[in-house]
Amino acid sequence: MTGTSDNSMTKARLAGLIERDDQWATLETLLADSLSGSGRVALLTGPVASGKTELLHAFGEASGAGFVKATCSAFERDLPFGVASQIFHPLDAPDEVGELLDAAARSADGPTARQLHALCLALLDLTAETPLVIGIDDVQHADSPSLHWLLYLIRRIGQAKVLLMLSETASPRAAHTALHTELLRHPHCRDVQLAPLGSLGELFEASVDAMALSGGNPLLVRSLLDDQRLCKPRDDGGLVIGPSYRRALVSCLHRSDHHVLPVARALAVTGEQATRESLGRLARTDTDTVASALDVMNEAGLLCDGWFRDPAARGAVLDDLSTQDRKEMYLGAALLLHDEGAPATEVAPYLVMADHSENPWMVPVFVEAAEHALRDEQIDTALRYLELAHRACVEVHGRAAIAAKLVRVEWRVNPSAAGRRLGTVVPAMRAGQLSDRDVTSLVQPMLWNCQVDEATEAMDRVRRTTTSSNGLRAMELWLACSHPTLARRATSTPEAVKTRTVSLTSGPMLKAVTALANVLTYGNNDASATDAEHVLQAARPSDSGWWGPESAMLALQALVYADRLDVAAQWCDKLLDEARTKNLAVARAFFSCVRAEVSLRRGDLTTAFEHAQNALDLMPAGGWGVALGMPLGILINAATKMGRHEDAASFLEQPVPEAMFQSRYGLHYLYARGHHYLATSRHYAALADFLSCGELMTSWGVDQPGVVPWRTSAAEAWLLHGANRDEAKRLINEQLARLGPDASRTRGVALRLLAATNQPHNRPQLLQDAVVILEEYGDQYELARALADLSKAHQALREHRRAWTVARRAWHVANVCDAAELCEELLPSRGKADGEDAPAEERPADPIATLTDAERRVAALAAVGYTNREIASKLYITPSTIEQHLTRVYRKLNVKYRKDLPADLHSYLPSTA
Repeated sequence: MTGTSDNSMTKARLAGLIERDDQWATLETLLADSLSGSGRVALLTGPVASGKTELLHAFGEASGAGFVKATCSAFERDLPFGVASQIFHPLDAPDEVGELLDAAARSADGPTARQLHALCLALLDLTAETPLVIGIDDVQHADSPSLHWLLYLIRRIGQAKVLLMLSETASPRAAHTALHTELLRHPHCRDVQLAPLGSLGELFEASVDAMALSGGNPLLVRSLLDDQRLCKPRDDGGLVIGPSYRRALVSCLHRSDHHVLPVARALAVTGEQATRESLGRLARTDTDTVASALDVMNEAGLLCDGWFRDPAARGAVLDDLSTQDRKEMYLGAALLLHDEGAPATEVAPYLVMADHSENPWMVPVFVEAAEHALRDEQIDTALRYLELAHRACVEVHGRAAIAAKLVRVEWRVNPSAAGRRLGTVVPAMRAGQLSDRDVTSLVQPMLWNCQVDEATEAMDRVRRTTTSSNGLRAMELWLACSHPTLARRATSTPEAVKTRTVSLTSGPMLKAVTALANVLTYGNNDASATDAEHVLQAARPSDSGWWGPESAMLALQALVYADRLDVAAQWCDKLLDEARTKNLAVARAFFSCVRAEVSLRRGDLTTAFEHAQNALDLMPAGGWGVALGMPLGILINAATKMGRHEDAASFLEQPVPEAMFQSRYGLHYLYARGHHYLATSRHYAALADFLSCGELMTSWGVDQPGVVPWRTSAAEAWLLHGANRDEAKRLINEQLARLGPDASRTRGVALRLLAATNQPHNRPQLLQDAVVILEEYGDQYELARALADLSKAHQALREHRRAWTVARRAWHVANVCDAAELCEELLPSRGKADGEDAPAEERPADPIATLTDAERRVAALAAVGYTNREIASKLYITPSTIEQHLTRVYRKLNVKYRKDLPADLHSYLPSTA
């Protein structure tokens, strides 16, 4: 055999991709027989892209004999003698051969035996003196005349110096063709089978994932190598699955038998659990064909146990479909599943991907799937399903009911958008197309979006048609607690809940609103706090009921108004973490708002401000509707107590809805505005706001200081104005009488103010009592004020050393609160703040000790080089809040730039830094 060196070189080159020693040796034996005058046929079979073409070409070029090749294609099957022409053309055959081919190709009945015999003799004459290797790739796609000629040639090749190499993709169907039948009868034919590579060690060093991704398919192996070379490496060091791999996989499918690609597409659409029957229906073929296609793909390494080896492979198959074809296949899959009785949760996603919602049978599918999505807290998915159901529904009442449900669901993620939907639902309500339950469920979003007239109309209709239900009872109590002017006063005011209890089977909304109503009517009581905690134990940030997260928010407010601030803070933090994990912006805004109120009542002004600002960042003012008074009121109140009066004034410039002042939310706003007026010496304006709170609360039957202690604030306004001390004292005593002997934050404040109306020698005892109560209830800001007044009382009695000691303590408490104005009032100069006039043992320690915890965290991160935006991201607060913190840090530490911050701050770095 000639060409040994070339042969070795080609083998070495081929070994860079695959190792085929056994197959190569078989071909060498067949070639040796052919050169001695005993023609041979080699049938190279294997899965698609298993290296058949590479082996055929490499061996033919290395054989040392003449080598001609032909490539068959499914697109050229209708070209008569296309394959035969590829073989004769490079052999410089006589003109007679070309004429013979043309004549045979033009024959309407196909080539005759005489023509085939003549062509066969022509080839044998050309190889009489010169050995020849003929390679025909993908012979299963050969045109029919060429195939007949090959069969004729195979029967006569025994005495020729010809090695005929045919490559064919392994397939159960190919085994029954005429070519295979003839080859089985031929004594000089050998079947050379190629399988996917068993080892990839020479291609991927220590890569365990390579076999899993390629199944040993050489083309996929090569494409993976290309992706590792051309694509950006993965962070985890794993194999990159890039465009080369996707293209190679799709190419393998297109090169397979025509029945393989439709089954692969059906499999990609239906998913891993698809049965052969369902695949057959979607691919429009029989189960035997499906089984054959799956076997072909498994053997080729495209699938593993009937499923794609990686999601990228499935995606590549889907991307190979046109948009219209993909939609049609998804629709076909949805119809298939629906006919088989599959649950709505399986059918609906296919309809969404098909972007099809034009048939009435789809409506209940979408509605049921939306209910499941809500239970799984997938609100965006539920909205998508309901929108498609609304589009598909043609029945008037059903369409109206779906529209009402859309309002309720969208309210949880975008209250202002839900308000815009009400324009299409209100006409349906007026036309009587909605059930009482649907009408009741619209009252809350109507009032939230300031549609008071529509809400009144809805409640009037429900009251006329519904005698008794838990839903109506919950709504009446909610109105009494939040929108008292719309409540049915005879049966639904908070006073009416005294004899009412909730059963163990009552829903969370009824339990929550009953607890809140009891607190608003009777103040702090253990039973109501217990009921509120029961609601919170079962609460989720996105409740599947039509009240959404409102029941949890009402239960939290019941705890806040009952002065159970520690418990409320724990539940707020828990619910905030869950809402943050699930990316529920509206729920986070609600819980951040309540958390801000808790911090404000504890005197933690900076935290209160941050949570309230976060609440408005998560849901802008337009989304808060009438409830805007709560976060805005907290911002105004916190800024006022911190001495940031310009900020408070800017918040007061924010437009608010007029309907807010007829709701419980408006009380918080009025109360905060009154304190801003009081701090800026507009005493009459402050008094008007506090007295307005009193009038509203009294008329609504919710006159509890746990909401807003308007009496003590009005008394403070009278005292600061100095015009009516008797009225101030009356209000304080009235407040103390309503509170009774039990301690509370409001009682501590009342005692502090009562001291101001007494003689100087009576003041220290009242103020000491106030200090004890405020320490117990943890209101740091009011504690600082009580200590400040106690210092002044001692000063008035000429107890200077005691006065200084108390003032110093008051300053530190006020500084922790970040109440800058109160700090300045206590110790006007920085020198005094540092204790210049105090005994040495009483002087303050390191200036860092003057920073609040929040300021230390921010300053520590700034000291090590983090930007404001990076610090905001780490501490979950806004960049503007970071700027405000740093401004106060620079002032307290007497520095101008970050580089001047003391190195000792490093010890206060958060654990996440």
